[in-house]
Amino acid sequence: MKPQNIILSHLLLQSVQAATVSNDEQLIALTSGSTKKSNIDWARCDLDFGHSTTNQYQAAYDCARLEVPLDYTNQSSPDTLKLDLIKAKATRKPFEGSVLFNSGGPGRSGVESIVARGAEYVEILGGHYDIIGFDPRGTGRTLRPTSGNSIERVLIESNTPSSKQRSKRDEHGLFQIDTRQYVNSTLWQSAGRLAEECYKDNADVGRFYGTPFVARDMISIVDALGQGDKINFWGISYGSVLGQVVAGMFPARIGRMMIDSNLLINDYLDTAGHGSTQDAEKAFLHFIDECIAAGPELCSLAGNGTTAESLLKAIDKQIRGGIDFDDTPKFEGNSAIYSLILRGLRDVSEFPNLDATINAILQGDGTAIDSPLETDLMSSAWSSASDLVYLMVFCGDSSFRAKTPDDIFSLYQAHLTAGPFAPSTMREAIYCARWKFQAVEQVDLNSLRNIKTANPVLIINGAYDPVTPAAHAWEISARMQGSRVVIHEGVGHGFVTHPSECVNDIVAKYFNDGELPEINTTCKPDTPAFEYAEYAKSKAWQDAAEAGLDYIG
Repeated sequence: MKPQNIILSHLLLQSVQAATVSNDEQLIALTSGSTKKSNIDWARCDLDFGHSTTNQYQAAYDCARLEVPLDYTNQSSPDTLKLDLIKAKATRKPFEGSVLFNSGGPGRSGVESIVARGAEYVEILGGHYDIIGFDPRGTGRTLRPTSGNSIERVLIESNTPSSKQRSKRDEHGLFQIDTRQYVNSTLWQSAGRLAEECYKDNADVGRFYGTPFVARDMISIVDALGQGDKINFWGISYGSVLGQVVAGMFPARIGRMMIDSNLLINDYLDTAGHGSTQDAEKAFLHFIDECIAAGPELCSLAGNGTTAESLLKAIDKQIRGGIDFDDTPKFEGNSAIYSLILRGLRDVSEFPNLDATINAILQGDGTAIDSPLETDLMSSAWSSASDLVYLMVFCGDSSFRAKTPDDIFSLYQAHLTAGPFAPSTMREAIYCARWKFQAVEQVDLNSLRNIKTANPVLIINGAYDPVTPAAHAWEISARMQGSRVVIHEGVGHGFVTHPSECVNDIVAKYFNDGELPEINTTCKPDTPAFEYAEYAKSKAWQDAAEAGLDYIG
């Protein structure tokens, strides 16, 4: 199932629910009980997302815009920007307040995320909270940067080594290139062109992107809500980075905070995400185990007599031997395979597609591998600059800069030696080497070494998350006094991708009662991976039929 169809299935579910109950029955009218008046004027959402399905289902939510300072470091500046907000309403009494939500990135639209799954998120928290998504700086209509087509062009160019740079295969079967020549020419030049174009197009505002300002925007939202001084937050992936920054900057204002799929802030800031894929090979081995357990009815790789060991040997042999891609590949070499596998491991709904992809690999069929280098970034019609925002925020936050190509060679090598999946997450980070913007407010790492929050933080991480390892969750917890880690033994990136009533129960008790689970708690998913993937697909078909819409799978 393609990512847009995963979102579509959740939208279809909402449409069925909305069609079967009245608005009065669907959403309970609730008041916050706050003695302060909210400064936010909510109204039924009426935005143009550039997608008819999304436009239709936004009607279940309320939207607003909030004016905040452009530059928090200059109190005398009259310049402001407007944040787009969206609210998924609580469905049960008593009303406990609002939870701000960030689904990742940087560069992912919080408004689109809530339209896609907001009703589900409300229920996971127990129904007593409004969930408020917001578009961080750069996403949607909020301080959108411009760059023409520079980022798409440069990403493609930097991922295509020339014939002179190609040489042999390494021990992983990767298509080895003359690394130093590649870094000194293609990567260095591409990073320079992109940095120059972005600086020219965004010189007036480029320094106002950055995670500390997003954290201050969140505090502005909380203050405008008028529900008290505590901030409640649910952050996923980059949202965990944002959560760490908020906790470090405003520890006394933390109410309920849950961060999921965690990236250690040091790894984010200093080493360009070097350690983010350390569990990817473990996740791939688990995918094979799940496939064998599911059998050939659900996973075609699980033939008669197939074992995990024999399947791994076959895959390794084929990758080492090489794949014949079509005549005009976007990326030349088998490292594209690792990028595809990594993307397939991020969501259980993609497991059937990953099964088909690996079958193509075993057959030596490169043409069956769909768009081997399409970047897994976040652009949409609503948030068309999200790919660029990723760099505006990430590079603005990052301390990594270089004066010569030799300065980035060691970091590039560090990624190459971190395993076959590490290069898949590296290239965009290398662009920071020549980035010309530095966020006007930098993350203070000293504030993140020993954080005493007003209330303890709940930290959840997958055991088989290919891009945010469990070790990072434990390291973050060690820095946050009183925090608690829960390991989700499902697959994918984020616990909602592979549901677990065990996790959901812990989350609801934490948000509603402040209750933390026992130390070293682990939770299993409700359904094996391939069974759930099959269920999710059939449920999407059913929801589409009941809604009177076509399902495109």
